[in-house]
Amino acid sequence: MSRGLGDVYKRQGTAFKGDIVSDGDFRIDGRFEGTITTSGRIVIGVDGRLDGTVQCLSIDVEGALNGTVNASEVLSVKKTGRVSGQVTTGKLSVELGAVFDVESCRMRKEGE
Repeated sequence: MSRGLGDVYKRQGTAFKGDIVSDGDFRIDGRFEGTITTSGRIVIGVDGRLDGTVQCLSIDVEGALNGTVNASEVLSVKKTGRVSGQVTTGKLSVELGAVFDVESCRMRKEGE
């Protein structure tokens, strides 16, 4: 049974602290602190905030992300997004107006 971005859904004003390991997709609209390891996609909504470590296929940031990110395919920072910390990704997209203030950004070569 396939599940969508509603697998873990944080409503605005909700906070969660811990570690998640999954092969599903996630959407965060509240606050999450901890580690997410998934072979899927993560979306951080406009009101969402993620503080911690992320290992994923791809991630779209509309809210705030502070920590260590390892996105094997794409990190996409939307115009309302803010990213700080350390980033490793295959491809990077940063829209005009976004804040991308990282300590390091490593672009992975194809096939790596």
